[in-house]
Amino acid sequence: MSQANVVTSAGNIVWYTDKAEVVTGSSAVTYNVYQLSTTQPLTIGGSTTNSSNILTTTAARASLVNSVIIGTNIPANTTVTGFSVGSTLTLSANATGNTSGTFKLYAGNPGNIYSSAVQIAANSRQQIFVGAGNYLTITGNNFTAREIGTASSAQSSVFGQA
Repeated sequence: MSQANVVTSAGNIVWYTDKAEVVTGSSAVTYNVYQLSTTQPLTIGGSTTNSSNILTTTAARASLVNSVIIGTNIPANTTVTGFSVGSTLTLSANATGNTSGTFKLYAGNPGNIYSSAVQIAANSRQQIFVGAGNYLTITGNNFTAREIGTASSAQSSVFGQA
């Protein structure tokens, strides 16, 4: 990255460094960081039956719930909604055909780092952790945020930094 971004509005924007410096004017602002998953995709074997939302697999476990699943006869944007340990995954959509083979699962994003937005006082300067590749939202008026530091965390490898 040759030049740091400086923004005066930040509505769920991708951040390219680990930190941000936020400078506020005459009013306070709030912020939150939406964290993306850094988990590598998992490939599992299994089988589907046409018009059924069940994938039979010996790899079924709790950590797969909320993952996006991709494979032959799996509709786009299908997620894992439930499981029975070591036997089946319940999918959010029905299979469009009978398939035996491999399927890729992409872990769901953890979501907002903070359960409630964090406030930065008026007329102040604060450095916050964002994590390269995560999304930053700042709500309020009369602020400036700029990228600072390096890109060594989160999705930094996506940007060729790690």
